[in-house]
Amino acid sequence: MKHYVMSTSQKSIDSDLIEWIEFSEIPCVSCDENDSIWVSTLHKNWRENIIAASAKCRNVVLLTYHYDRPEMQTALLLGARGYCHALSQQSLFESVSRVLKEGGIWVPNELYVNTTSAVATTLDLKVKIPEIATLTAREKDVLTGILEGLSNKEIARNLKLTERTIKEHVGSLLKKLNAKDRIGLLLSLGEFSHLKDAL
Repeated sequence: MKHYVMSTSQKSIDSDLIEWIEFSEIPCVSCDENDSIWVSTLHKNWRENIIAASAKCRNVVLLTYHYDRPEMQTALLLGARGYCHALSQQSLFESVSRVLKEGGIWVPNELYVNTTSAVATTLDLKVKIPEIATLTAREKDVLTGILEGLSNKEIARNLKLTERTIKEHVGSLLKKLNAKDRIGLLLSLGEFSHLKDAL
């Protein structure tokens, strides 16, 4: 996977394990579908850049200088698969790259937790997501924990179960709701919806 990063007036991204290829305009990028293009919010037209980059490859990341939930949601809706701080440690960029390579989506923990717990609960689940009706009571308990932004360990502690059992329930949820990972699960529930009170 090659990593193309849009040049800015700021310091370039550093990473020992990732070779960055700088570019100034999206049309100049000659990449494969599995490569990644990293766009910066320092460019006023970052929205258009995400759309153009998404037409070239599937792994588009928006680099921001301050976390903002609406900005993140806009980026994801436009086709970005990652959202991270431009001044992050190089190890974070390497983690983002690994997640993208495996087909996942990257969002910062700070926004992941806030987003999943901040959206209204007034959805008719049986109409919106018929698969919810197929969940067991325990799977609904685990889903509630996921929507609260809890880790498997925290969910296990709250439900007085082993972490291994929680992992099995999470796997079952991912399969039933046709998602690859927790972020995909939340996206399948629609606009990061917080549904715990409706479960």
